[in-house]
Amino acid sequence: MTTVLTRVTDVLPEIIKRAEETDRDRRIPADLLDALRPTGALRMFAPTAHGGNDLALPDVLAVVEALSAADASVGWTVAQHAVAQLIVRHFPAATVARLYAAGPDLLAAGAVAPKGRAARSGDGWQVSGQWPFVTGAPQADWFYLQCLETVDNAPRLDGTGVPAMRLALLPAAEVSVLDTWHTAGLRGTASRDVRASRVTCRQEFTCAFDAETDDGDPLVRLPARDLGGLFVAAVVVGNAAGALDDVVALADGGKRPAFSPRRLADSPAFHQRLGEAHLRLRAARGQLRAEAARAWGFALRPEPMGPLDHAVLRATGPAVVAVATAALDTAYQLGGGSVVYDRSPLQRRMRDGHVATQHFSVGTEFFSAVGAVLAGGDPGVLLR
Repeated sequence: MTTVLTRVTDVLPEIIKRAEETDRDRRIPADLLDALRPTGALRMFAPTAHGGNDLALPDVLAVVEALSAADASVGWTVAQHAVAQLIVRHFPAATVARLYAAGPDLLAAGAVAPKGRAARSGDGWQVSGQWPFVTGAPQADWFYLQCLETVDNAPRLDGTGVPAMRLALLPAAEVSVLDTWHTAGLRGTASRDVRASRVTCRQEFTCAFDAETDDGDPLVRLPARDLGGLFVAAVVVGNAAGALDDVVALADGGKRPAFSPRRLADSPAFHQRLGEAHLRLRAARGQLRAEAARAWGFALRPEPMGPLDHAVLRATGPAVVAVATAALDTAYQLGGGSVVYDRSPLQRRMRDGHVATQHFSVGTEFFSAVGAVLAGGDPGVLLR
């Protein structure tokens, strides 16, 4: 158990206590976010040179899972701030130093979907666009925003005929955060739209994020685009574990289903379904941890990952999410009619879990890439 995970464990009761408030207010309370700072959860992927933890990938996912068992919105938000710290490592060293000048708990947020445009302007770029699904937008200090490079208002094509993209890094003062996050679940993530209009971004605050690089940093060597599904899976696994804990608490509290002659805790049918869900969740967690450890092993050694390695890593997220979501659904069903009320944590967990399944990084199309590689075919754009 890492020191971060140990410290986070002490904060979990407060996160659980505040989960309804987080959901209602559609953002993590500022004081709750502050309570996470001393745990190290907001600096997990920050470089040690700037006071960060530089944790291994499996350790970060374990923290995300633990937080998500308390409140999926908190787990998701911490995960996305960690991913942001992974992404900003791709910028020039001087730029990274500027970002961490205020300390290692960098709250960066952004989007890798190219919803903006970047045109050359002097020795920099002029950036405009609107990006949805930017987790933690209200509290972010910096935003990384993916753009299509344009020339005369038309996308610039690279040497292979594909539109060239440029990731721009903008301070919060130059970005507008829009109140667009009105959703079924994961409400506390505050994953709002952000907008930039003709903002000038210096060259050193941009990078070609998809460019192949290897500067000896394991977190740069491991392609970030392969990792998104693992973080979503960690949230879904943690959320499902919390749901099973909630339904067990209902049973321990003496819940008796309508018209039933026995308590829920004494029902053989309840025992069977609960046991099955528990084992499914263990299988999902085991797969997630095994693949995270395997991916981290690739990051620590110079040998490149092969096509099947990439394909399996990307498909792990949706595979784990499918199994963990089945366990979540069972917990919800076992909770009976009382779980439909807003006051029920199982109701919130159901909403959070199913919103998480809609993330692009856990789409089932990634299974096709695995099959294509195994069959000797072309996995197509899914691995590019």
